[in-house]
Amino acid sequence: MDVSEEVLDGVKELITIGVGRSAGMLNRLTRTHVTLTVPEVCISDTYSECTIKHSITTQDTHHTSRVVLDFSGEITGTFNLIIPHISALNLVIILTGEEGSPDEMDALRVETLLEVANIIISSVMSALSILISSKLSFQYPSYQTSSSDGEHLTFKDQSDVGINARTRFLVQEKEIEGDIFIVLNRESFEHLTARIMTLMETGL
Repeated sequence: MDVSEEVLDGVKELITIGVGRSAGMLNRLTRTHVTLTVPEVCISDTYSECTIKHSITTQDTHHTSRVVLDFSGEITGTFNLIIPHISALNLVIILTGEEGSPDEMDALRVETLLEVANIIISSVMSALSILISSKLSFQYPSYQTSSSDGEHLTFKDQSDVGINARTRFLVQEKEIEGDIFIVLNRESFEHLTARIMTLMETGL
């Protein structure tokens, strides 16, 4: 898929702004310094090797936790936060101080990941709202797990476009990796692209 450097840079900048805002909220939640970075962004057709391979190449591709939220309006799509199992457990320990076996922590992990995901999703979507003129409608987020490569990546249409941003959290000297994976229908992506180019020309 042919994506201009201007569009790629614009999307990365907006996601970085959103991730930065969520870092500030997590700072207050954990009462410790939290650093979140977006070192790489990939945009491509959802069925292309770039998007799928990039999005599942995490610390442990066989065990991942995923929070999914559908949204609709001026742009329509699905927001996914995908975190390797070990990173999910580390997040729970950092945010709650609770130690225990993976089975004992299942319910706590889900609740904690939903809370963290809500912070990240709301922050990133707020940054993206710079590009649109109307409010979006959001469904309630859901939690899913995957035990094999690619099971957690499903798309409604082959023409959909995937925006994948690899994120790294540094909390209490522990590095936690995850992926923000946004799936947009083609019309929404083209609208997003047009708005980015307009902003590039006129400024914020």
